[in-house]
Amino acid sequence: MPKVKHHEGIRRNSSAGRITQAYVTLLTVIMIVMALATMTVVGVHLVHNKREDATQMMTVLKKSFSNYKPDWDYWRDTAPINVHSTFVRVSVTHKSGDSVYFYSHNAKKFLRNNWNQWPLLKNIQYQPDHGLYYHISDRAEYQGPLSIRYEVWMSLNNVIQLFKIIMSVIIMVTIAGLFIGSWLIGLVAKRLNVPLVSLTEASKQVTRRNHAPYTDGLPVPEGPLEVHDLAVEFNKLLDSLNRQLERDHQFVSDASHELRTPLAAIRGHIELLQRHSLDHPEIVPTSLATISDESRKMQALIESLLQLSRMDQAELELSPFNLTELAATVAQRYQEQLHQNLVMTGDGNPIMAIGNPDSVEQILLALLANAGKYSPADSTITVNVRVSAGHAKVSVLDQGSGISDADKEKIFARFYRVDESRSKKIPGTGLGLAIVTRLAGLNNGTVTVRDNQPQGSIFTLSLELDQQPETTA
Repeated sequence: MPKVKHHEGIRRNSSAGRITQAYVTLLTVIMIVMALATMTVVGVHLVHNKREDATQMMTVLKKSFSNYKPDWDYWRDTAPINVHSTFVRVSVTHKSGDSVYFYSHNAKKFLRNNWNQWPLLKNIQYQPDHGLYYHISDRAEYQGPLSIRYEVWMSLNNVIQLFKIIMSVIIMVTIAGLFIGSWLIGLVAKRLNVPLVSLTEASKQVTRRNHAPYTDGLPVPEGPLEVHDLAVEFNKLLDSLNRQLERDHQFVSDASHELRTPLAAIRGHIELLQRHSLDHPEIVPTSLATISDESRKMQALIESLLQLSRMDQAELELSPFNLTELAATVAQRYQEQLHQNLVMTGDGNPIMAIGNPDSVEQILLALLANAGKYSPADSTITVNVRVSAGHAKVSVLDQGSGISDADKEKIFARFYRVDESRSKKIPGTGLGLAIVTRLAGLNNGTVTVRDNQPQGSIFTLSLELDQQPETTA
């Protein structure tokens, strides 16, 4: 039983269930309002007609009065409506106070059965044995010692019967509309929810794969538009998760590979020392130097990994700073560490950028170090600061062997090395450009690479400009 109640609650809380409930509520309210409005309009109209009929009846009744008594035959022949459900009493009062009463057919019995009538509204009276009646009275004074009072009771039972018929019809139409409409609305709602249900089932299939990569996208229905847009956004999210998952897997694989090499070297030399250091003491300095060198590589790699990990949740405080002055200072300090000639160029005007000066300095140092490693010793490295396309840009131009178009999109990935055979001769962890990319993102900037002419590469850091007019590069 609890499971049944649970499933019933789920159905009621579904879109189809809520649409059906809303339809039932709306239809019920509409039918009640329509019933009240119809009964009110019809009732007022019928009572108005009864009032007019009673007024005409009273006029005919007065005309039928002759010789100090009513002429019932004349009244029945000239009355505008059926007189069988209408009762009349005429009282003639003499000056002496004596009264004579005249009754239409069955009127005396009608009034005697229940004299104590229950007034409901003005001119409307109720009798338990006969129902509702519209009552009208009038008085006429004649010359002489006569005072005549005319009273007419007209049945409203036909009006009540009409009300009952209207109410019955409204109730039947409402019940039929509720049953048929609820069934049809349920079918339509379920049909409209088919794309959403399919999307939900596809999402469940994705989430059931606990350890599998999210490679499959969700089906994108043609409509409704909201479900279509939701599926598109879900697929964008899944695509982002796929890329992130692939990057994480590749990162773990690359990190394991990079750490395995120095660890193997360290362990090999330790085993060599354990076996042969006593018999061959001359190998000790060489092995210790190798262990020290490999441990420094591991330390640098681990520090770079920790730096990348910290930057995933880092936020930098950005402020305006002089990019031209910062680039000149970095170039001057780093010149001593380069074998190449370092040249500073620009348009001569100070360029103000928005960013974090310390992290921008770190980016420039990494780009200069990268240019120094992959450029000939007798070449020139150029640092150019300029304003272009509404941004403050600083570029590092080298005259190295350059980067192929296929590698330009990959060099900013973690552990990616352009030439593996050449990379073994050039020190580095393969994380420098990945760190540069992350730091540029934290500064709301970008790092791009393009070919230098006639040879080499140009790495460009683009930052937000601090209210500087745009100039031609």
